[in-house]
Amino acid sequence: MKLYKRILDIIVKITCVLLMCFVAGIVLLILHELVIRNFFNRSFKAMTELVGIMFLWMAFLGIIVLYDNEGLIALTFFSDKVPKNIKTVFWYIYKIVTGILGAVMIAAFIGLYPYVHTDFFSSMPKLPKSWEYLPMALAGGFLVLKSFYDLLEKLTGYKK
Repeated sequence: MKLYKRILDIIVKITCVLLMCFVAGIVLLILHELVIRNFFNRSFKAMTELVGIMFLWMAFLGIIVLYDNEGLIALTFFSDKVPKNIKTVFWYIYKIVTGILGAVMIAAFIGLYPYVHTDFFSSMPKLPKSWEYLPMALAGGFLVLKSFYDLLEKLTGYKK
């Protein structure tokens, strides 16, 4: 269990670093575009697509950090008003549904892959669009792993 938790923590730390890199990348790309457009009357054609890709990566990878910190939307406004045993049932339902959602995200990527891997960005003809969908599968994988860990931890009584 300790190794499992350690792996999850490493995934979250790597994700945090990637998120900061994407924020910095978006800022630098926008500044670059502003400078070359205003001073050199040119435009970087791939800028819009790169920023879009980075934004999607940030959105999906942000799910990893939020779920790890229990920051995703939950029915706490409802579950706080019910008895403890019913609150526990809601917790199990939340973890199971989140794990299923993660599995659906992975399955969606696998289903889309044959189509998006052969489609390329107009301004970056060597970059397949599958890179735009990959973070969905990564976030889904984390949801499955973390939900399984939380359920296992609760069922075995393991303390962090």
